[in-house]
Amino acid sequence: MRSVVITGVSAGIGKATAELLVKSGYRVFGSVRKNSDGKSLKKHFGNNFTPLYFDVKDLNAIKSAANVVEKSLEGQNLTALVNNAGVAVLGPLQYLDINEFREQIEVKVLGTLACTQIFLPLLGTNPNRKGPPGKIINVSSALGGRIGAPFYGAYCSSKHALEGLSETLRRELMIHDIKVSIIAPGAIRTKIWDKVNLQIELKKYHKTEYYHQYNKALKMTKNLGEKGLPVEKVAKK
Repeated sequence: MRSVVITGVSAGIGKATAELLVKSGYRVFGSVRKNSDGKSLKKHFGNNFTPLYFDVKDLNAIKSAANVVEKSLEGQNLTALVNNAGVAVLGPLQYLDINEFREQIEVKVLGTLACTQIFLPLLGTNPNRKGPPGKIINVSSALGGRIGAPFYGAYCSSKHALEGLSETLRRELMIHDIKVSIIAPGAIRTKIWDKVNLQIELKKYHKTEYYHQYNKALKMTKNLGEKGLPVEKVAKK
């Protein structure tokens, strides 16, 4: 049976991808941070889904999850790793709390690299495993990975870095015949932007020269999140 690890499956792209692959006969291991999410998804997806409980910032937790996957694979290679987990930190860089910026980078960039390093032996760098080499798919952004948009500085920086990371991995991992792909969707209907509390965000910068422009940007962001493409389209890609 083909087996895939997907990070961040509680909602959005991760959940839609897990659903599609389970229905297509894959065994899916999906990372969540809450026990309640894991139990709910297990009940929804059935026996071909296994929740993995870790935060991509927690190396020990990722290693423990990889051990769970390794035991289930019984010596076979993992088919794919989908690095999907992410956050969306917004705000003008002039005033953005450095710890918020750090959170964005730690989750999307360092988290992606950590998961990649830890799961690589299961994808084909360990010559003692059986089956064809696996594949790595990193979820970027059509906007964030190409343009530095106002108030998306942290988000865009992480996506730019992710694309550079992916390009390097693609070339380095040729020695193992492990392919690396970037999926860069445009505006989609995902809950990642719903987690941005507009009132709290505006209050942070209400005494700055960016207040009115930031207000417009937040409204545009919410509108894109409501009218974007369905996550199922990204999952199919």
